[in-house]
Amino acid sequence: MSNDPFDTLAVPDGDAPTPDVGFVTRLRARLVTALDLDHDDDPPHIELPERKPTMSTTETSTDTSITTATVVPYLCAHDGAAALRFYADAFGASEVMRVEGDDGRLGHAEFVIGGTSFYLSDEYPEMGVVSPRTLDGTPVALHLTVTDVDDVFTRAVGAGATAVMEPADQPHGSRHGTLVDPFGHRWMLSQTIEDVDVATYRERAADDGFTVTAPASRPTGQIWAAMPYADAPAGIRFLTDVLGFEEQIVVPNEDDPTVIEHSQLRWPEGGILQASTANRPGNPYSQRPTGSESLYIVTADPEAVWRRCQDADVEVVDPPRVPEYAPDTMVFSIRDPEGNIFSVGSYAGE
Repeated sequence: MSNDPFDTLAVPDGDAPTPDVGFVTRLRARLVTALDLDHDDDPPHIELPERKPTMSTTETSTDTSITTATVVPYLCAHDGAAALRFYADAFGASEVMRVEGDDGRLGHAEFVIGGTSFYLSDEYPEMGVVSPRTLDGTPVALHLTVTDVDDVFTRAVGAGATAVMEPADQPHGSRHGTLVDPFGHRWMLSQTIEDVDVATYRERAADDGFTVTAPASRPTGQIWAAMPYADAPAGIRFLTDVLGFEEQIVVPNEDDPTVIEHSQLRWPEGGILQASTANRPGNPYSQRPTGSESLYIVTADPEAVWRRCQDADVEVVDPPRVPEYAPDTMVFSIRDPEGNIFSVGSYAGE
């Protein structure tokens, strides 16, 4: 068997168009490397581009055997070698490998930042590969999570990046700073400073004129409770504002918005409650008496729910106590404005 993979792929002269010489050189080098062939056994007429270096000795935590369903950003720079140096200086990148063509251009390089892999090449306009400098900008931004956004931002600017937005706390719980590297790529540096749920983010973002929504999670092996309310909008407000459910979907009637056809309210620790208007014409599922439902809510922090219920002056059915069946837990029960009973406790059925 020939050591040159192109001998295997060869077809008689005249049966196929002659490929671009640069493309042939780059593809042959990649095939030789992928098939782990010995460069010393190449036929004399084959000129393989020198790889500098073939592989760095830097160890990373990246598992190169996992490639399924993985998206790797592939950057293009007008000076690929300089870009690799910048990412190492600014973001602590570890170079994995690079492949240089005989024309001096960087055909391919791989580097890792904090466990995330990136690819990089020089411009190849004959193949449609151009850098942000040639495009006079880029529509793509790279989001990089760091442990100290101010430090990394300062280091990147010192290495030659242009500051677009200085680091600042954001309503979603992260501190962000945006910059453009010397090669035209936009980087959003982000540091998590607090855990923010969707409801809190929605409230904060409203002050800036934004509406935050989240798609309903796809259920897997769940039972969803359903409760009819005479006044469904008021019932939903009680469930979210007092008990702490998160509003995912609310579907009002097209002709009467006070009639709720469907809603999905998520308990933050898991589970869905559907609240809708009772006795809707033509809907047999809503034909149930209101105020007769009972639901048990499991939470790791029943005291927080109890405090909200006290603040709202909710009717107490059973004050907080330690149940005999679970000595290390707490449970209490309240009645909502329409008469439904909610028991809240930390016993999860262990």
